[in-house]
Amino acid sequence: MIGPGRPIRRRPEDRPEIRERGMTVCVAGIFRWNYATNEKPDYGLAAITVSDRMITLGDVEYEPHQLKVGRITPKIMLMIAGDYTVHSQALRITHDHVGKNPNATPNNVATVYGTAIQAIRRKQAEDIILAPLGLNTDTFLAQQKELSDIFADGIKVQLQNFEGPDVAALIVGMEGEIAHIYDVDRNGTVRCFDDAGFAAIGIGAWHARSRLMQVGYTNFTTYAPALASLYAAKRTAEVAPGVGAKHTDIMLITRYGIEQLVQPTIDKLNELYAEYQTGHGALAEAIIDKLQEFFSGKKSQGDNGKSLSDPDSSTEGRGDTQSASNPTQGLKLVQGKES
Repeated sequence: MIGPGRPIRRRPEDRPEIRERGMTVCVAGIFRWNYATNEKPDYGLAAITVSDRMITLGDVEYEPHQLKVGRITPKIMLMIAGDYTVHSQALRITHDHVGKNPNATPNNVATVYGTAIQAIRRKQAEDIILAPLGLNTDTFLAQQKELSDIFADGIKVQLQNFEGPDVAALIVGMEGEIAHIYDVDRNGTVRCFDDAGFAAIGIGAWHARSRLMQVGYTNFTTYAPALASLYAAKRTAEVAPGVGAKHTDIMLITRYGIEQLVQPTIDKLNELYAEYQTGHGALAEAIIDKLQEFFSGKKSQGDNGKSLSDPDSSTEGRGDTQSASNPTQGLKLVQGKES
């Protein structure tokens, strides 16, 4: 019997605490692109996307030799994270609704895609929870008055708590001269990241977003620093388990359409990133050496009564710090009495 006071059993794949997130990383950023010449610049908005090729198929992850992006219209594309089979269904529905509409906007695509994800999720919940009882959504709604309250309430709770597979998508594209980034989560909820200037999905999203926040990325960043920052964000995300490191695909979306960056440009990014990593490591080692020299130089002062944490002050006679030789010294002011 299922009742409000009894725990509802869920299959392991339906439990978020043990279900894997999408094994991938997809990053997108809005930037300012020069649509004219250096002598007479004409800056306008455009977008860059960076992704690996890791695909999740059920409980298997692999990295095929194919792009993991879909072109919905000539100026709107989509990147995915999570179960590939769910996205295949949602993509088919989206193409049927907006794929042949030349006036479709990124918001239109994101809304249709989110609605498709919601429909797929409802169907999965129906198949898992209602079908074994000989019911579907329509029959359950029609017959629930004939069911016991405890039984009907238990079914409702299971349907409401059903989460389905962990999927997400980024819709990136142009609407006239404006670039847009939309995120669609597992619930089909749509969020706009135009003002933030960047977005990321997949298990490496946290690492990528952190890197972009650290460099202060905005939608006013110009092409070279934008490309470098977004590429570095994807490479940083490769430390997350399940993020593909064999391939990095970069797409450029402008007023004129969608283009894939050529391999020589990606090879140059690889070369410069390796150079940056080497220089960054050497600089870090040099800074640590200087810090060690500082400690070594102050050690003799510490032996003469100086504190290493406050080299200009003596620890003698201070009641607001705890002395290593007298660990109760700092308790006097707290307790208000002599120990």
